[in-house]
Amino acid sequence: MFPSARPNSIKINSLGIESRESLEHGGIISCREHQTIFEHEKKEYMYKDLHGFQDFKNQEQYKLKVRKERTFNKLIEEKAINQNVYSGKRFLGFTPNNKEVWISMKYLRSDSTLDIKVDSGFHELFKDGAVLANKRIVMKTGTKKLDVKQQMTALKKNAGGVVTIRTLNYISKLISIIESKHSKAFIRNKPTSLLFQYTSSIIYEGDIEKDIRWTDVIKFWDLPSGEYFTVDSFSKGKDN
Repeated sequence: MFPSARPNSIKINSLGIESRESLEHGGIISCREHQTIFEHEKKEYMYKDLHGFQDFKNQEQYKLKVRKERTFNKLIEEKAINQNVYSGKRFLGFTPNNKEVWISMKYLRSDSTLDIKVDSGFHELFKDGAVLANKRIVMKTGTKKLDVKQQMTALKKNAGGVVTIRTLNYISKLISIIESKHSKAFIRNKPTSLLFQYTSSIIYEGDIEKDIRWTDVIKFWDLPSGEYFTVDSFSKGKDN
């Protein structure tokens, strides 16, 4: 009689994977063959494990991103609610006599007043010999003054925000609108959210690190909504 064939034995390796020891052909497979099978099973397990871990990692990274955004938005909201003044300025250029000209804006939350001012010499920027800013240079009021010449020299390609004669004309019209306080840009002497948007966009859009943004002012400071208008639909003032 032939000896009865013994069934394959099943063992659980250290990774929790079933590995089989074949007892066919009258004996246990060689150590080399067993190692080959084990390595194959190990790689297959690790692949599945890494694939699952990557999904888990992606989910955790997404959750972390959401938590960070919520935390950031909460901090911005708290800062906006506790702040009463939104104020900043923008560099426009040098007059022919090399004088710096800046334009500044200030909005007081307590009485809903919006003020805009330009340095003396603004008209000189329209003349030959004036050097207009070749990039957008802005700063929050009260912070350390920037070296504008260094800023202009360190121009990055396609930096944007170049001041042109059209920019100056736009500012002249904006000044007229704000000084009038009787146009569709105001509701009961309060600037509308659209007027504030136009003003902050051309002068000071805010600072995400040192200040709040113009969008935060509109969102949390209850600026009134009003009729749609464009700055170019107004004329320039006589003495801007």
